[in-house]
Amino acid sequence: MRTCLWPAMAVLPALGGCSFAQQIAESSVSYYSSDHFTLVATVPANFGFTSKAHYYPKPGQTCKVYSPGLGGYVTRQQQKSNTIEAKAKAQTASTDIPLEYHIAGCSMELGRVSYEVSGKYGAGSLDRDYDQAGGLSVRAPTVDSRSEIIPSTIEQRGLCLWLFQISKSKAKLGNIEKLLSCNATDENWSLKKTKYETRKPVGSIAINRLTNTTIKVEFRLSNEEQPSIGDTWIKFPNGWKPCLGKGPNDPFGFCRGNNKDFKTFKMNDHVCTVYPNCAEQGVVNE
Repeated sequence: MRTCLWPAMAVLPALGGCSFAQQIAESSVSYYSSDHFTLVATVPANFGFTSKAHYYPKPGQTCKVYSPGLGGYVTRQQQKSNTIEAKAKAQTASTDIPLEYHIAGCSMELGRVSYEVSGKYGAGSLDRDYDQAGGLSVRAPTVDSRSEIIPSTIEQRGLCLWLFQISKSKAKLGNIEKLLSCNATDENWSLKKTKYETRKPVGSIAINRLTNTTIKVEFRLSNEEQPSIGDTWIKFPNGWKPCLGKGPNDPFGFCRGNNKDFKTFKMNDHVCTVYPNCAEQGVVNE
């Protein structure tokens, strides 16, 4: 006969004898496999990078665990994150990502790795943004083919672009704010010609091909910036001007129908008419 020792004053759901207590004990035993691949990430100055490895039960395993919050059993999932904090200079860092995760008799395998790139464009606490910047999809094992050449290093490239706009939020109302967008490039760091062809840096590989493989992902920052919404700014030799649209209360300010009237915006405590050359234009303080 098995005896359960309950912690003093503990209130646990009745799940048939000792099942819940046993689950807690078993859940404390977990480990990652020694089989892994190496992810090497390069980011520009003032940029950070986070990889998130997602693990799912192997085929044929249920891997159920009781969720007190949901009041029932759910399928286990596991995520392992690694972060490169932003620095004032470009940096490269590597991390080993295990191919399996084991817990409480449940064997899980790597299903995908997602990338997140974060960047700062100013000194303010709100002068930053991030982008879900692609990743790696891990497929089921495949049969080795002698005629197939399996590279030991796989490269991915992403070009990041700041998209500027006039903020409508209370914290930065009327000021320039920027959104971050990172997209895949070819070997010459060229983007696709149209936005309909753009995609994030992504890849796909069978899990049995990942052991001892190195995935290199490099992100660079474009020298050019663009408006976050097309047809809302017009580019002049000295910079961009935001269209007034139908009037001062027009929330969109599209240029079509009125490409001669423009509105002002704020940047670095100045009232500006041209971006990014506001200070150089000698605009006085507000």
